[in-house]
Amino acid sequence: MRIIIIGPKSSGKSVAGEAFAAESAVDFFDLDQVIIDRFRQDHGGTPGIGEVYRAVGAAGFAALELAALESLAEHQWCVISVGGSTPMQPAARQLLRRNSIIVLFTANPEVLWQRTLARGRTPAYLEGEPDPEQAFGQRVERLLDVVRPYADIVIDNSDFSCEQTLQTLRQAVTDELHLRMHSPSSLGELVRVTTFGESHGPAVGAVLDGVPPGIELSPEDIQKEMDRRRPGQSRVATARRETDRVEILSGWFEGRTTGAPLAMLIRNRDHKPGQYEHLREVFRPGHADYAFLHKFGLRDHRGGGRSSGRETAGRVAAGAVARKILGDRGISIFAWAEEIGGVRGERVDLAVIEQNPVRAADPDAALRMEQCILDAQARGDSVGGVVRVRAKGVPPGLGDPVFFKLEARLTMALMSIGAVKAVELGSGFAAARMTGSQHNDQMRDGQFLSNHAGGVLGGISTGQDLELRLAVKPTASIARPQSTINRRGENVELNIEGRHDPCIVPRLIPVAEAMVALILLDAMEIQRTMTGILRDPGLCGNATQRRGQRPG
Repeated sequence: MRIIIIGPKSSGKSVAGEAFAAESAVDFFDLDQVIIDRFRQDHGGTPGIGEVYRAVGAAGFAALELAALESLAEHQWCVISVGGSTPMQPAARQLLRRNSIIVLFTANPEVLWQRTLARGRTPAYLEGEPDPEQAFGQRVERLLDVVRPYADIVIDNSDFSCEQTLQTLRQAVTDELHLRMHSPSSLGELVRVTTFGESHGPAVGAVLDGVPPGIELSPEDIQKEMDRRRPGQSRVATARRETDRVEILSGWFEGRTTGAPLAMLIRNRDHKPGQYEHLREVFRPGHADYAFLHKFGLRDHRGGGRSSGRETAGRVAAGAVARKILGDRGISIFAWAEEIGGVRGERVDLAVIEQNPVRAADPDAALRMEQCILDAQARGDSVGGVVRVRAKGVPPGLGDPVFFKLEARLTMALMSIGAVKAVELGSGFAAARMTGSQHNDQMRDGQFLSNHAGGVLGGISTGQDLELRLAVKPTASIARPQSTINRRGENVELNIEGRHDPCIVPRLIPVAEAMVALILLDAMEIQRTMTGILRDPGLCGNATQRRGQRPG
């Protein structure tokens, strides 16, 4: 995690940044000094930052700023002080925001100007200005307008002493780190999704941050995935009628991503909170009601609120963007119903998944699966199943060998889906009944001869297909009398009304694909940031893709 301190001239950013880095025992970089050092390497001498600016001009200086910033990209735990002109470049803003906490130092422009005059060094970019003070103030205001919307912390340093500024910075960064470590509605490191909304509130949605600028994206790219998840699709889905039309609120302009957070909203049109009034004081068996109350001291009885499966609409919207980017990089993700209610598919034909309501890859088993769901529904009951996920074209090298293993991240993401109770990678639990000679994926002629590992070895992708299986529980809301208790601890018999899926497997499939896409995109960006390299999918391929490039 990098602490990026941005501020206009004389805002105190470098003094505070260097002091904070020293007490935190991390490296400190003043971007101006990095620029000077790079200039000296090429031209010699001992120029100051003003002399460098005069020597190369505004355009040349902007190029030096960007090159200096790129040279710091691989430093993960450090403090970087950045001057006011750097964030004005879109490419620089993208680099600054990667895995960073952005701190903006502000101050009254008049105060900043007086401080600058007291130092006896007027900035080189003001030379030739008829009114330097006015030009300086305008430049400060432009900087604040650009940086403030994405700054994590804003500190007004108009009146603070150095010690007060350091104390404020220390507390603000501590609070931000604590918030990021305990953000239960967010997922991801460099590509980070936050979902919001409740089942029977006005809307649900997601904010996806870290999306590169310039990616071609249309609302239809997102809507086609939303249509696969939306309720009311068939006889085996809930009767709730939601169009799930996605509205892109920010981060998108004229058909391309801007690099700003991509905010997407899905309005709840067919919510009927009145149907849940009889559940206000009662805990539904199999639902999060009881645990949610003990966690937060209150709960939304209208269909579970935040714990409802409706929350996953935002995940699918964000995942659709990730899938679009991954598709451009040659990665495709498929999921299908491998088993429902004990009816298991025997063959896999990816072409038929979207041609049957249960999304099975075996057309013969699909008919039996559908009937199994309808039979359970007629009994007032529900069934679960097994979802299979396959990701093709994943390059080797994604993930980490210890706590950030790729399979650990994928499992966490998939287990965060409310109905998922277990996740297997590769041979999964069957590996416990195999010998080493059976389970090892042997190699010959530059190829793996099997894929019991599921595409991951040592926590890192191998370039083989990722193979995952998810155990999905039966839908908890069933139309049968059940024994439970109310908030006073009294025994009651409950009949759940409302509109519920008799089997959640078909609509969970696009959610599972979305979560895998989000993790893979984040892992790719982490790898790109860490090494600047993504390796060729071939087993023994050489490094072929460097930072800023896309695969052919």
